[in-house]
Amino acid sequence: MAFPIAVLLPILAEVGAPLLKRLIARHAGDTASEAGAAVIDALAARLRTDATPEAVAAAYHADPDAAASAIREVEIERREDWADMLADVNATMRAEQAAPGLLSRIWRPVFGLFYALAFAALALALVRALWRGDTAAINALAGISGFLIAFYGMGASVLGVYVWQRSAEKRAGAA
Repeated sequence: MAFPIAVLLPILAEVGAPLLKRLIARHAGDTASEAGAAVIDALAARLRTDATPEAVAAAYHADPDAAASAIREVEIERREDWADMLADVNATMRAEQAAPGLLSRIWRPVFGLFYALAFAALALALVRALWRGDTAAINALAGISGFLIAFYGMGASVLGVYVWQRSAEKRAGAA
């Protein structure tokens, strides 16, 4: 599934807005991030459209030249704001890497391992119940399906953002 804010990455690259592209790329997994919302709001205001990634993309596709000019203007006018936001993100990541406690540095990978174990345990329990034809166990799992969706959905979100960000770090040669 593509993250909604990520629809802007190719547009920003094509237009030549590298600072905005880097900021959006850092937050593509976090559609509700403050930095991502600030970029969307600024672009939407300049393009006179709704403050959603899809509306900004639609405005670009409707009139690429006018939208490209507006995007470049937003980047230039607010470059200090965008640079500050990127610096904050980088400072947070560096602080985590330099944290004195081992758990502070490795909590995300450890979370990933525990998440995988929890998911495997649920999958094995379901397969076992199906194999044995244990309708009581299957019904019990169905009864708590809302909880399971929320539990595994939140865990998958955290893990997905971590994996996505870690992959970007590896491609950049930072890790």
